[in-house]
Amino acid sequence: MQFLFSNGRLQALLVALLIVTGFSALNNLPLSEDPRIINRFAIITTYLPGATASRVEAQITEKLELKLKSQAEIKNIIGMSRAGISVISIELKDEVTAVIPVWSRIRDLLADAQSQLPQQASLTVLEDDRGYAYTKIIAITGEQNAASLMRLNRFAKELKNQLTNTPGVEIVHLFGGIEEEVRVTYDSDKATLAGVSLQQIADAVKGADPKVAAGAVINDESHLQIELNGSFDSLARIAAIPLASNDDIAQFVLADVATVTRQLRSPRTEVALIDGQQGVFLGVRMQPEFRVDRWSAVIDEKLSNFELTLPGTVQAHTVFDQKVYTEARLGELIDNIAVGFALILGVLLLTLGLRAALIVGAALPLTVLFTLACMNIYGLPIHQMSVTGLVVALGIMVDNAIVITDSIARYRQQGMTALHAVKKAVNHFWLPLLSSTLTTILAFAPIVLMPGPSGEFVGGIALSVIFALIGSYVVSHTLIAVFAGRFLPQKSQQGILHNGVNLPSLSGRFKSLLYFAIARPKLTILLSMILPIFGFISASQLTEQFFPPADRDMFHIEVRLSPNSSISATQKRIDEMSEFIHQYEGIEQLNWMIGNNIPLFYYNLLQRDKGAKNYAQAMVKVSDFKRADELIHALQYELDRAFPEAQTLVRKLEQGPPFNAPIELRVFGPNLSTLSSIGQKLRTELIAHQQITHTRATLETGSAKVTLNADETLLSHAGVKLTDIATQLEAQFEGVVIASVLEETETIPVRLRTSQEQRESIDALYGTQFITEQPLLLAAFANASLEPVQSAVHRRNGERVNVIEGFLQAGILPQKVLNEIQPKLQAAQAQLPAGYRIEVGGESQQRDEAVGRLLGKIGIIVVLLVSVLVLTFNSFTTTAVILVTAVQSALLGLLSVYIAGYPFGFTVIIALLGLMGLAINAAIVILSELKVNNAGQNDHKVVMSVMTCGRHISSTTITTVGGFMPLILAGGGFWPPFAVAIAGGTVLTTLLSFFFVPAVYKLFVKTTEAQNPDAHTLAVSDM
Repeated sequence: MQFLFSNGRLQALLVALLIVTGFSALNNLPLSEDPRIINRFAIITTYLPGATASRVEAQITEKLELKLKSQAEIKNIIGMSRAGISVISIELKDEVTAVIPVWSRIRDLLADAQSQLPQQASLTVLEDDRGYAYTKIIAITGEQNAASLMRLNRFAKELKNQLTNTPGVEIVHLFGGIEEEVRVTYDSDKATLAGVSLQQIADAVKGADPKVAAGAVINDESHLQIELNGSFDSLARIAAIPLASNDDIAQFVLADVATVTRQLRSPRTEVALIDGQQGVFLGVRMQPEFRVDRWSAVIDEKLSNFELTLPGTVQAHTVFDQKVYTEARLGELIDNIAVGFALILGVLLLTLGLRAALIVGAALPLTVLFTLACMNIYGLPIHQMSVTGLVVALGIMVDNAIVITDSIARYRQQGMTALHAVKKAVNHFWLPLLSSTLTTILAFAPIVLMPGPSGEFVGGIALSVIFALIGSYVVSHTLIAVFAGRFLPQKSQQGILHNGVNLPSLSGRFKSLLYFAIARPKLTILLSMILPIFGFISASQLTEQFFPPADRDMFHIEVRLSPNSSISATQKRIDEMSEFIHQYEGIEQLNWMIGNNIPLFYYNLLQRDKGAKNYAQAMVKVSDFKRADELIHALQYELDRAFPEAQTLVRKLEQGPPFNAPIELRVFGPNLSTLSSIGQKLRTELIAHQQITHTRATLETGSAKVTLNADETLLSHAGVKLTDIATQLEAQFEGVVIASVLEETETIPVRLRTSQEQRESIDALYGTQFITEQPLLLAAFANASLEPVQSAVHRRNGERVNVIEGFLQAGILPQKVLNEIQPKLQAAQAQLPAGYRIEVGGESQQRDEAVGRLLGKIGIIVVLLVSVLVLTFNSFTTTAVILVTAVQSALLGLLSVYIAGYPFGFTVIIALLGLMGLAINAAIVILSELKVNNAGQNDHKVVMSVMTCGRHISSTTITTVGGFMPLILAGGGFWPPFAVAIAGGTVLTTLLSFFFVPAVYKLFVKTTEAQNPDAHTLAVSDM
């Protein structure tokens, strides 16, 4: 310390080092809106054309689930079987951080299982790269005729290729692809007259496509590849393919029995609507080590250059840019830091005086620079959580500096030299302040150690606070201590600029109150417990909103029609809804995905509706988040009223881990009919609650299928098998790809099927002809009937499940509704048949899991915290007093939240952990002063010890509150409860500590001396 104090060059170099490393980190650290959460979700998709949901479950989903169960890293396997498609969602355990090897092993398992699936099944595809929000979403639109739409897809693919090769781009996904094909539409009547079967047509086209190996001419001098001429280079070439010939009739060509056209694939599997126009979405995601501002500028330049190559009828523009929200969010937080900094400097000026305020104020930028340097070394990016940690740490950053500076000022005024005052202050406070720093770090440690998405999301807060605490301790005991010794005067000077605000009357009343309290320690202790008891009582009265909604100018809409709705019918209804929604003011963008989820524009949206033709999801952008709240309320009511045939959910963006619905009731059991019956009863109970707007069962009913009953005896006489019938019907009604056309790098499929008129009704089905020795009508040997089927079958971890989802009015807390319907759930549980059970999911389950993860490391943290306090004070009694103060602070934080009218949630729990660390600081400083002064039972010494440390404790409390005021005043639902819990709890805890801690100290000293009159010194050291 003496070397640093006497070496001004070293001081300047240290300050310069902090400035350079801090600003370098600020310039180089990755920048994004939200923390990057490890993707533990993947989707496995397998197609089985023509199969019902039950057959897909039996032949695909169940077999794949059995294979996947061997992976111990898997937490949940959620299977969804719909007609023709199996979608399995995988969630890995929270402890898994190296996910790439796990996905690789799962892909190997799926490859092994492929042989157990039906031959008609597609290859099983695992997608593990769709769990993150896209950094930028680009839309390509153009004229709405078929020819222009086919060109859009090619432009989208070209842009995708360009963006994929751009530095910093992690992945690019295409949504709403507009596929084109060469359609061979055969006329069944003409084919029958010509005596040509569907299979003959398919074989002829396949045989005419020469894209097969034709060998090579090889000799000693050369190696020449042989390629057969006649590739499909035009529609006329395909139409001229010869089909059949005999002795009586001239040879037929394909054009005689079919038309060859180029058109859009129909029906579409998914449709993208950009402000009412069909188009294509491109979801672009940034690599995590890049800065979103610079990355976005590069992508914008790429997009601008690409637009120059587009024809005038095609437009490419950005519909979502995370940079806008990142800059706005971080800009608000930086403004909060600036406001907090100004408030803290103002408080320091009033409480310490000008010189001391400037010295202590210097600790703020120096500590922030130290924190940024630590973030850079650790690899903690700049995002809303890490910057919020800096806001949280603002008041904490100056705590140590206030204590050190105030002590040096006091020692200087007692006549000590500058160096002596610095040494004495540092020697006196290094251990207590180290203890308080370590205990505060340990209080935030559970947030850092919490595994899973919740910990990864909020862990940045705790990490930046911990870095700030370390920086505060180091800077205050080095540079700040030296600056205080060098620049604080030795003689006491009068006035606000020198000593801050001096209120003798308030100080006198406080001293008198202290004398009164210390003289009656038992009464003081009892009175000090009143407010914490009120806090304990208020905790049971707090409403729960564990994950508050996001304050954002966006929301999303989900629409579901009847299970038998085609994608065309869904699109028509969405067009009507779009026109209805645009009547409202404030709508800036309205983009839809039909048949799939919208590209992920927010980190916790779920992707679970792939391939659902009756489903659509919208991304809505409005003028501001207040207007978003207003529109959510209005649209939910008006859309339900205007479109009663659709289930429409207008949903706000939520914070925290994702869940499908606020309230989920999972009914497990083996029989689908029983599950459906139980689910219907639960839906009836839920919808009776006036604050539940919609319910939905994942075991969907109301779907129908056409069942053909064929006479096998007649078929056998005609030489036709059931599989022949099925094959021709699939080709006729679904179409079959029989060849392809190459155009540069594009491969266009050639699809064979009958005309639309011959495939859109049961009458057309009856009119299907089969070419045998004699043409055979389907109506001659089969009859058709409509039968109800399950449109979707869901499974969870190997069991069939019917999930009843309840959706609430905007602003209603899920836990409140769940508490009100709990008696009905218990009654329903008691009436379940054997083998069936009900589990509660949704927000409630996510809350319990998050709390469990947060509190999982509490035991170890408490032991470490107690160890630090015991080693610091060499006393279990003192440690117990400090821990009681910490518990009091948590209860007072809950009381503050209750008084402010905020709900209890995850952010409040995090705040209480930090508050306990801050409360321990005040108790440690008071007890250290009492111990140093050897106060014992001397009321005067006890009071003077508290008065001595009262000013810097009050200053640190006020600066802590000042640091949190911007978060409180900013409004919204996420940070105010957090800030109120810490700020309010800190104020109340500090007030109580001034009386509770010295009263307990005196009481224990008195008890010890009563037991051993000669043990005064021992009693003091034991405290």
